[in-house]
Amino acid sequence: MGELRLSSFCASASWQKGSEMTTAELVKIAKVVYAEGGIFSGKNYNALLAIAQCIHDLLPSYKDLDTCLESAFTAPSDQYDPQCLQAAQAVFEQGQRRFPDAEILQFRSFTKYSDGDGHPDKEKLVNLYASYDYLGSDSISHEWGHFYFGRKKEKNMRLLIMAGHGRNVDGSWDPGAVGNGYQEANLTRELIDLIKAAADRAGVPCDVAPDRNHYSYFKHGGTYDFSPYTYVLEIHFNASSKVDSAGDGQMKGSMVYIDKSETGHSVEDAILANLYALGSRQAWDGVVVTQRQESYKNGLMVQSKVRAQGVSHAVLETCFITDQDDMDWYLVNKTKIAQAIIAGIQQGFGLNYKKAITPYMVKVDVASIPDHVLNIRDQPSINSPVTGKITETMSLTIVDEASGTGASKWGKLKSGAGWISLDYTVR
Repeated sequence: MGELRLSSFCASASWQKGSEMTTAELVKIAKVVYAEGGIFSGKNYNALLAIAQCIHDLLPSYKDLDTCLESAFTAPSDQYDPQCLQAAQAVFEQGQRRFPDAEILQFRSFTKYSDGDGHPDKEKLVNLYASYDYLGSDSISHEWGHFYFGRKKEKNMRLLIMAGHGRNVDGSWDPGAVGNGYQEANLTRELIDLIKAAADRAGVPCDVAPDRNHYSYFKHGGTYDFSPYTYVLEIHFNASSKVDSAGDGQMKGSMVYIDKSETGHSVEDAILANLYALGSRQAWDGVVVTQRQESYKNGLMVQSKVRAQGVSHAVLETCFITDQDDMDWYLVNKTKIAQAIIAGIQQGFGLNYKKAITPYMVKVDVASIPDHVLNIRDQPSINSPVTGKITETMSLTIVDEASGTGASKWGKLKSGAGWISLDYTVR
C-alpha cells in the first residue's frame, strides 16, 4: 500500500461541485485510488472516498491533475475497479466527502504507523500531529487501514461577548464588585474590548453586546435575539466578603458558571486551562454548573435567557477583584488573558487553532546554500511549487512556522511570497 508523500495545505481554492471532469481524468483518479487503497474495495468504501477526497483537496495546489497525482501520490495502477471509479465520481461530480467539515491533506497506513491495535502511533506521527488536525481513520482490520490528517474547516460559529454590570434600566450605575480601588463594571468593559481585539486577530467572528446591565435589562422585560450566536460569554470579576489588600493568598483564582442544560463544558475547560497556564489558579471547582448548588438553584438571569433560545452561555469570573494578588496578575497579563480566552474558544469548538508566533527577522546567506539559491515555495514542502528564488544575501521577516517535507522547519515570509526552509537562515 502506497504512502502519501506531500505535506501541503490548500488554503482556499477547491474543486466545485458541477465542475467538468472528463472521463479520462476520472479514470486516472480511479487508478490512483486503486493503487493507494485497492485492498479496501468491497470492504470499506469510505476509505476509497477518503483517498479521492485527498486528491480533490490537494489538486488546487498544482497546475493540473497530472502534476498533483505524480507529485503527491503512489504511481497509478494499470487497473481499477468500479468502486474506485465510483469514489472518484462521488467526490468530483457529486460533491461527496469522507470528512465534510475538513480537508484531507495527508494519510498514513496502519502497516507503518499503527500501534498494533488500529490506533495511531503518536510517536511515529508526531510531525503530522504538530502540523495538522487528526481527522480519523478507516480500516478493515488492525493491520490494514489509513489514518487521516488535514485541516478542519472553521465551523459556522459566532461569538457574543457581554460585560457584566453597568448601566441599569433606570439610568443608575451598578458597579458590581468593588475592591482594591477597582469596580467590576469598569474592568469587564476593559476586558471585552481586549477579547474583541483578540477575536478579530484570530479570525473568530465576534460581536459585543450592547453596553448595559443585562441583568437589569432582562429583569425589566427586555428581549434580545441570541439565535445568530453559537456561544455567549459573559465577563465578570469575582469577589469575596473580605478584601485582601495585602495579597496573602486568600480566596482567589478563575472559574466559570454554566447552566445545567449544557451538554458539556469542553470550551470552558479549555478557557480555564489557558488562564491557569498564565498563572491564575482554580477557584471553587473550576467549572460550576449552576442549579447544582443550592445557592444557584434558580440559575442566573442572563444565562437563563440565553439558554432558553438554545444557545450556549458561560459566565467567566476572571479573577477576584478583592484579592490584590489576582489584580496584580490581571493588570500585568490582561492582553494575554484576552488571547487565552479566545484560544480556549477555538480549542473547545475545534476551530483551526494555531498558537501565533511573534514575527522575527532571519538572514539568508546564499553563499552557504547549494547552488547559491534558496527557493520560495507556495506551501511548506519541497514538493510544493516554487513561487520565487532568493539569489542574494538579505534579511527577511518570518510571520509563521510549519513542519513539512524537506526541512526541519519552514518559515512564512511577511511579504506573502511563500515559504522558505529555515535550515538555510540565521536568526
